[in-house]
Amino acid sequence: MIDEIISWLLVIFGTTFPLYLIFRILGFKGFEELTSYVDLSTPYHKINPVTKLLILFSVTLIAAQSIWWVGLILGMIAIPFYYFLRRLKVILIFSLTQIIGLSWGFATFTSPTVLREIFGNNLTVIWKWPSYFIYMGYTPDLTLQAIIYSIQVSMRIWPMFLFSGLIFLTVNPSDLIRSMHKFKIPLPLIFAVAVGVISVPRIFEVADTAIKLQLLKGVGYKRNRILKIFYKLKAMFEAIIPLTIYEFKKARLISLSAETRAFMVYKDRTFLNDINFSKVDKIILIILIIAVIVDSYLVYSGYIPAIPVHG
Repeated sequence: MIDEIISWLLVIFGTTFPLYLIFRILGFKGFEELTSYVDLSTPYHKINPVTKLLILFSVTLIAAQSIWWVGLILGMIAIPFYYFLRRLKVILIFSLTQIIGLSWGFATFTSPTVLREIFGNNLTVIWKWPSYFIYMGYTPDLTLQAIIYSIQVSMRIWPMFLFSGLIFLTVNPSDLIRSMHKFKIPLPLIFAVAVGVISVPRIFEVADTAIKLQLLKGVGYKRNRILKIFYKLKAMFEAIIPLTIYEFKKARLISLSAETRAFMVYKDRTFLNDINFSKVDKIILIILIIAVIVDSYLVYSGYIPAIPVHG
């Protein structure tokens, strides 16, 4: 009986703690801060937007094909830029949420067969789940190797999130359109990317407002503070429909606005201000090419393991 209570407490902790960090500590306001353009002049602002997209692509490729500590190093490289952008606190909370959430999810569902293939047959069992947990998709045992493997997997995704965030924080839509147009990228693709960059922070802003309105209407009023997060979740689900309607209306307005400005009538467009591919961008591009080639050689020659084994 005690084992079952502890098992359920572990399940509740693993599923609710990341949600607590997201909705109680970070909140939609935090997501908005992580996806809205920051009007400063940091070193990352001075890089061409296309170069930033290439950095993201290269980081994703290297982290995906290399061992976990390569992803950790790439993530640590990105962290100082958030300090200059005054977003260090929110990115650390987001990173903690992402690592805990992914690690717990993989640790409880990773097949023992996969773990034995990576770590051998001597798996260290930390906790035995009740037998009926297998119907929820859980493995019979929670092992130390499963936790290690899960943290390693999360390190493959972490740098991708960090460098994606740097694009949102340091690229305004005008610069993005100008730079992508200069590289002869098709206008429909440019338009789609620009709309995405504009819309993502607004989604979090509108979601935050919609939830606050739900709370003002009385959701969770005079209820236990411990259960407040669940009322906040209830308010979030009740805000989905108004948020969806708002976004559809906003999409229509963007479409009408683009048509009135003759967007895509001509293949080429002229811009008042130009954006250059500087010497720094060329140096970064050379470094990226060398990094991808060297990493691919080390991985496929066996010097860096291609699967997230320990070492």
